[in-house]
Amino acid sequence: MSARIPAGFAAPGILRRKASGAQWYRALGWGGIHSLLRVVLSFISIKFTAIYLGPSGLALVAQLGNFISICHGMLGGGLGTATARLYPEFRSDWAGRRRFLATTWRLACVFAVVSIVAIALASGPLAQWLLASDEHGTAVMLAGVAVASLVLNTVIMSAINGAGELGRVVISNLIASVVGCAVYVSASVVWGIPGGLIGFAISQSVCLPVSLVILRWSSRVSPEDFRGEFDRTQAQRILGFVPMLIAHSVVSPLGLILIRDMVASQLGLATAGLWQATWRLSEVYLGVVMASLSLYFHPRLGEVVGTPALRKEIVQTFAQAVGITAATALTIFVLRDWVVRIVFTAEFLPVRDLMPFQLLGDVLRMAAWTLGFVLVALVRSRWYIALEILIPAIYFGGALYLVPKFGAQGVTWAYCLAGATHFAISVFALRDVLIQGSDGRNNGRSSDSASRRRSARS
Repeated sequence: MSARIPAGFAAPGILRRKASGAQWYRALGWGGIHSLLRVVLSFISIKFTAIYLGPSGLALVAQLGNFISICHGMLGGGLGTATARLYPEFRSDWAGRRRFLATTWRLACVFAVVSIVAIALASGPLAQWLLASDEHGTAVMLAGVAVASLVLNTVIMSAINGAGELGRVVISNLIASVVGCAVYVSASVVWGIPGGLIGFAISQSVCLPVSLVILRWSSRVSPEDFRGEFDRTQAQRILGFVPMLIAHSVVSPLGLILIRDMVASQLGLATAGLWQATWRLSEVYLGVVMASLSLYFHPRLGEVVGTPALRKEIVQTFAQAVGITAATALTIFVLRDWVVRIVFTAEFLPVRDLMPFQLLGDVLRMAAWTLGFVLVALVRSRWYIALEILIPAIYFGGALYLVPKFGAQGVTWAYCLAGATHFAISVFALRDVLIQGSDGRNNGRSSDSASRRRSARS
């Protein structure tokens, strides 16, 4: 028999520290289970895409996927992050939690309706721009439905995650991933590229009905929690996360779209597909670590911000996330010939030559991503937004300069440059926490004021 720990229970002292470490490995375990299945499903979808759609089809599906990511990030990214970050504050306040979740849900519903209407009205021009043909307008319209589903799903899953029910989050994601993969693969096999695009859009929508069922099973969050009063104060707090997440969710995918367009125009759509295959492989294995970070780090930061444990938590999580990423990247590098032959087809063999610098860039990217979570948790909006604009600009600018000289290899070099710059600036932005041991409550102003006082004394 195991005693159930009530929501809001706080373990003191050494028990708290042990619980923190156990939480990370529990999150890593759940994230590993989820990501292991995602890896398998991703390999299946990549393999079928390579066989039935080819490099060109892979590039087009990626364009649609980045568009969905942009719209979801604009409309739902801030809501999800705010829910995961702020929910722990209400674990022992039932009335406050209900007002908070109800406010978040109403905002999500408004954003969902906006996405469906706006994308449907602009489906023709969007299809021409993204997919080089207005014949794919139906896929773009379904992408609008997918965005709405993802926005609502994000709020539900962030609430359940914030309540500490990691298992339910993983189960929901697993079911949605399996069903979505089946829809996408079937449509690709039967109808080729048009079917693959439509199937991909539909596959992104299945998460919502699954999450609604999981919500009814939750023991800590219920549908009634989303039906309270709208709270303007909480709405302002929630919307305060939106600018940061818009910058992250719009600029990065838009940069990938522009890079893919540039490579396709200069080197051909097939070469763009080869680079996309390299990028897709990185996304698959980075998802293992990112799933664990998302499950554990956001809620944990909400607990330790303003306490002396903040720096230790950041350093510990950083070492674990970057260490796992580096070990995985090294393994893929050593086995890259075998990996390419198994995952793709003979048509994708040039991917081997793009992998070394791509994998190095992945490690730098994970290092920067981990610190990015901290910038969001501390609401250091100026730094975060500046980085989310600057880094994709460096990536795209570097690729624009290097691709004409070195071909697709230039994109991976630009990726490393962007990752290294992102990491270095993030360390500087968090210097008061990482170097001086600040608890993060003053948003970095304490270190700046201290510097001014030292200058005045000198």
